[in-house]
Amino acid sequence: NEEVVEDTTKFSRRVWLVIFGIMLMALNQAMIFSFLERMGADRGLDRETIQGVLITLGLIAITPAALAAVLEKRLSAIKVGIGGAIVQGLLAVAISCSSGFWPYAIGAALFPFVMLFTHTFIFGHLARIEPTGRAVAATPAMIMSGSTIAPLFGGVLVQAIGYPALGVAAIVFSLLAVVLY
Repeated sequence: NEEVVEDTTKFSRRVWLVIFGIMLMALNQAMIFSFLERMGADRGLDRETIQGVLITLGLIAITPAALAAVLEKRLSAIKVGIGGAIVQGLLAVAISCSSGFWPYAIGAALFPFVMLFTHTFIFGHLARIEPTGRAVAATPAMIMSGSTIAPLFGGVLVQAIGYPALGVAAIVFSLLAVVLY
């Protein structure tokens, strides 16, 4: 019979700050991504054009893990987290506030890349500062907590103010994530 040892050590303040930063980035990701197709259609883009943007997005989204693995020892995880939060906010503004095709298309195609690249570094950082593994094991909950409320929150913003409100909210959440990281 093996005895189960329960680790009741509380997370440090540092760990909680990273967790909340991850949650805010997940909120941004889901808030913008939930309306990505609609923003394109409401700008008058045809289905084929929107599908082309989404296919490009999918192809670009397969690269961040490999790039992060190559750069893991060269870049600071916290600097990547801060930079990723800023770039995520700026891309959200480009996607939600632009009236032209290219800012929408480029922003949309790069948007998931930023989240995937940043989180590869931030989760590694979280594993180093919280060695029990409990925080890393909770990463699906971190991602889903932000993602769960995003479509409703984004929908309320879009209905009340319009798509640009998504960009403004994303900038606010990005700045909060920067402070937390």
